[in-house]
Amino acid sequence: MRLRVGLVLCLFLAFLGAGCRKALGPNVDDNQAPETWITAAPQDTITTKSPLGVPIDPSIGRIPVRFHVYWAGADRDGEVVGYYWAVTETLATSPGDGLPIPTLPGPKARDYHFTTKSDSIFIFTASEDVSERQHAFFVYAVDNKGKPDPTPARFIFRAYDRFPPLAIIDEAKAVGRTYTLLSGGGVTPTIRTSFITDSFDVARPFPRDTVPSNALLTFKWHGEPTIPSTLVLGYRWKLDEPNFNVGDSTVHMATYNSGVGSDRVSPGVKRFTLRAIGQSGWRGQSTRYFQMNFAPDSWFAGPDINDPSQGWQSYTDNVGKRHYYQSVANWTTFAGVANTQFGPDSVNVLPAGRKELHTFFEIYGDTIFAHSEGDTVNLNSWVILPSGGLDVDSPYRVNVGVDPNRPVGVVTTRIDSANGSPVGFRSLLITKRSTDGSAVTPTESSIYPVFDVGSVFYAPHIASYNSMTTSGKCYAYTISEDGDGAVDRRIQREGGSLGIADAVDANTATPEQQSLRSKILTFYVNRSPYFLTSDPTFKPRPNTTTPRAVSWQILANDPDPIDWTKQVSSTGGPQDNTAPVLVRTVTILGKNSAGRDTSFVGAQNLEFANITFSIPTYIVPGAIRAELKLDDYRPSDADSHPGRTTIITVPLTLLGPEPADAPTGAGASSATQRPGSPQADGRRQ
Repeated sequence: MRLRVGLVLCLFLAFLGAGCRKALGPNVDDNQAPETWITAAPQDTITTKSPLGVPIDPSIGRIPVRFHVYWAGADRDGEVVGYYWAVTETLATSPGDGLPIPTLPGPKARDYHFTTKSDSIFIFTASEDVSERQHAFFVYAVDNKGKPDPTPARFIFRAYDRFPPLAIIDEAKAVGRTYTLLSGGGVTPTIRTSFITDSFDVARPFPRDTVPSNALLTFKWHGEPTIPSTLVLGYRWKLDEPNFNVGDSTVHMATYNSGVGSDRVSPGVKRFTLRAIGQSGWRGQSTRYFQMNFAPDSWFAGPDINDPSQGWQSYTDNVGKRHYYQSVANWTTFAGVANTQFGPDSVNVLPAGRKELHTFFEIYGDTIFAHSEGDTVNLNSWVILPSGGLDVDSPYRVNVGVDPNRPVGVVTTRIDSANGSPVGFRSLLITKRSTDGSAVTPTESSIYPVFDVGSVFYAPHIASYNSMTTSGKCYAYTISEDGDGAVDRRIQREGGSLGIADAVDANTATPEQQSLRSKILTFYVNRSPYFLTSDPTFKPRPNTTTPRAVSWQILANDPDPIDWTKQVSSTGGPQDNTAPVLVRTVTILGKNSAGRDTSFVGAQNLEFANITFSIPTYIVPGAIRAELKLDDYRPSDADSHPGRTTIITVPLTLLGPEPADAPTGAGASSATQRPGSPQADGRRQ
């Protein structure tokens, strides 16, 4: 019974407890989120809509990378206690392979930063490669209960940097060894310090500054901000490297070509580039533009006719020109010409030690000639152009290899240091043809000497050897090449040998062309044919009389004959067993009956000496001239093998007609007596 009463009491107490509990209320957030807006910046590009409420594609504005941004926030049921902001940007450049720059990304949670301020000065980013970059700025407010604005304010813009820091190169210098010519011959080494001041200019192909190829290069610099309250964060620099070296703001110097390890700078045109990196990432840039390796100098170093050891003989021709020569009885035992490159000195005297002489050699038959500017050489001869030169800074890496016939001497001995001499030469001879003045321009020779039988450029000669087979005026140069491959190209830059020589001769040359004229030799090829007027059988003789029916013996000769219809066996002398080609044309110049000048071609393009023709009657008796023209080539050879022409004029007197006999017989008229003629009786009327 007591158990039943206890159970009822428990149920009653449970009922009373349930009736005393509160009712559950609704789950409602009564804290309103704050609002955020940007007050001083380009228009908010997230809320721009048309009057119909349609979002408008944002018009991206441009602002400087250093920009003061203002924003604000409000909370209806509390207060704003701070803001979270974030900045995103596109890639600075495209990822490569023609791909476009990806679209502007949205911010990630880690990109946001908290601040209690409502403004700040931002320095947005550009890059080293571009000065303008697209960004987005996001900001949202947070109230006092920690609730954020779910719709952050945002604007999209392009930040540009027009004021990068200045990259200032304080010093750019090169210190290296060079060689200088001595007045008495030879060279002497000196230490040269060269300062590099030339900035790169795309409109100018050649730098103004040149430094020795072995020089130690030193560059010093600093940077200066151009926008207040900004910094120079670091530097980038390079010379020959594929990529920039990277240094922070404490690095202010770099050196090159120390020779330690792999620190060697190859010769050539160089550009040192320095970049100063600002806080936006955009850079200021400076350059130094220079040529590393001095180009060599070149000159002619031919025979010296005043040197008695060279053994020159001489003779004077019929026009008063003096010629210097040596006869060679046996080329096999010939020892050469002393103190020239046509002898043992060619391998014993370096190019820098060769005396500058504007002369050259000719070999024709068994004779060596010493020539100078303006001389004439024989057709089908060899012309030898000896050269000298100076190279101030490059190693003497002459082109030698395996060659059992290589002559041994300092010229043919390779060393890896400089000695003041170039290692070889190149040459070119341009011939302006004697008939039409057109230029025959072959290819410039490759470098010589090359003593290496395994080389395709094998050239076992120290001077330039040239076969003279074109008649005309020759323009020749030899230019040196140094051990670093630099070539003396001043002649080509100033118009070429033909352009320079003709401009100087016409008094129209520039100062640069005038200074280079001594580097060019001009001479003539093919000695002119000549008439044998001293032969007693030569006709016509000057100042004699001639009848209308003439028979003349026009004797002639050619000192260097070639018949191009026959094979020329070799260069270096007259054509074997060939009579000279001597083509004669005779023109008679006189007066007609009216006293006017007239002419008659009595013979044309005849290859024999005995010439007969009759002078026509329209040329009246009296003073006439016979113009004798002599060619050493046939008209059919004029296009392919032109030659020389000689013209002389012989003054003559043309006789009148012989007196006719008096008529006799029937019909003959009696003579008409002149006044004062004696009559039959001897009296005068």
